[in-house]
Amino acid sequence: MSRDEHEAELEKEVAGEYNTLRTYLLLLRMKQSSARETQRALDFLSPTLAQHHLDKLCRYQLATKDYDGTYHVKSKSFGVLKLYYRSGRWIVPRTVFFVVIFSLLSVGFTLSIRQGPYFLIASVLCFAGLIFALYETIRFYKVLPHTG
Repeated sequence: MSRDEHEAELEKEVAGEYNTLRTYLLLLRMKQSSARETQRALDFLSPTLAQHHLDKLCRYQLATKDYDGTYHVKSKSFGVLKLYYRSGRWIVPRTVFFVVIFSLLSVGFTLSIRQGPYFLIASVLCFAGLIFALYETIRFYKVLPHTG
């Protein structure tokens, strides 16, 4: 199976499956979990359902299972997760960096003592960029499934 085919399979079977994606996101945040812990954290009806999704992650090499039933995550970007930056337990949309940049520019222009038409145009563009970046960041947060 080629790399592109494997990526398409991941997008379909993991990123395209709501509960499997929730399970993977939970593992990314926790680094390791058992079927029972996953079931409780995600409010699944049974540990068997959680184990099904965890085993599915193992089949796609996104997790490994220890002899004692503990699953460990393997971090990988695919599908919708390419739009996010992961650092430890944090999973944030990449657009958050634009929010920071436009916020700094907007504050800088607001506190600046210069006046003139170019200053006004630049200020308006910075504030418009900030509003758009905030809007997109909120939309990206809503796309992530809730993991408890």
